[in-house]
Amino acid sequence: MGDSSYFLGVDGGGSKTTAVVADEFGNIAAAEVGGSINFYSNEMSQTRNNMSAILSSIKEKTGIACFKSAFIGMSALNGRASADELEAFTGGVISADMVCMDSDLHIALETHLTDGACAVAISGTGSMVAARDSGGIVRHAGGWGYILGDEGSGYRMSLDAIRAGIRGGEGSARPTALTGAVLSFYKADCFDDLISIFYDPPISRQDIASFLPKVRKCAENGDETAAEIITNGADDLARTAAALLKDYPDDIPVGLWGGAFQHIPLFLSRFTSALAQKNIAKVFLLEYPPEIGAVFAAYRLCGVKVCETIKSNIKRGINKHDAIKLTKKYDGC
Repeated sequence: MGDSSYFLGVDGGGSKTTAVVADEFGNIAAAEVGGSINFYSNEMSQTRNNMSAILSSIKEKTGIACFKSAFIGMSALNGRASADELEAFTGGVISADMVCMDSDLHIALETHLTDGACAVAISGTGSMVAARDSGGIVRHAGGWGYILGDEGSGYRMSLDAIRAGIRGGEGSARPTALTGAVLSFYKADCFDDLISIFYDPPISRQDIASFLPKVRKCAENGDETAAEIITNGADDLARTAAALLKDYPDDIPVGLWGGAFQHIPLFLSRFTSALAQKNIAKVFLLEYPPEIGAVFAAYRLCGVKVCETIKSNIKRGINKHDAIKLTKKYDGC
């Protein structure tokens, strides 16, 4: 069925999906961005359509429609997909000899390129922490979603900032630049306009999370409320990470990914400092984006070892494909 030369890696985040196709030497043949494939936040039919649209675009541009293996990192999952889940999402959509689907944290862990213990913390639209021991067993903390958790996420910090802006405007909290930022960003002439903007119809989590760059700007301009929201978010996520990592060696490598880590220096420094106080010091931004981790996972399915040639070609390809670069640009997710 599959083309023996090509492997498909997919990062299905909460806001968007990035798919990368590479050959067995790490040459990236295609990269596409599309709508979310999280089938818990969206209808299954819509997520299948979003995945199909991405693959159709890849086929149109490259002629590639079948794969040796495909690996999907899915924000809807906390672990390996069941056979029913895999068939429900990929059946009739992805043509490959081998298909596997796991959490988006799994593909982030794959970017470490190690069989030893490693960990990742992600702050995107949502947030989560995961660690894998040398035996391959993965444990996670956080990831309870926007109602029960998502501490230190783009969504949670943005929502806290929006609420603080409203309270500041009403006078029930100290004045803050977030008040004007909220009205301006959501194109509201007054606070009353926010009711219809946020509730009729209900605003998406992505549209709330997209306010985070404004929170960063307010903090950088000296707004204490905005800065506290960012530092509190970093502290909350660091506590989640520390709770998980207490059972692992202190020198476990902890890779970081997501808009808050990549584009808000205050968040990054506060998080790393909080972990350092727990003697967890090997903390750094991931070298590869999660969609490349999905490609590495697809290689692993077929027993392809990621050698220096593959790594070199992958890095070269990342710089050539705008779809992958998009994951490095800040969109609040």
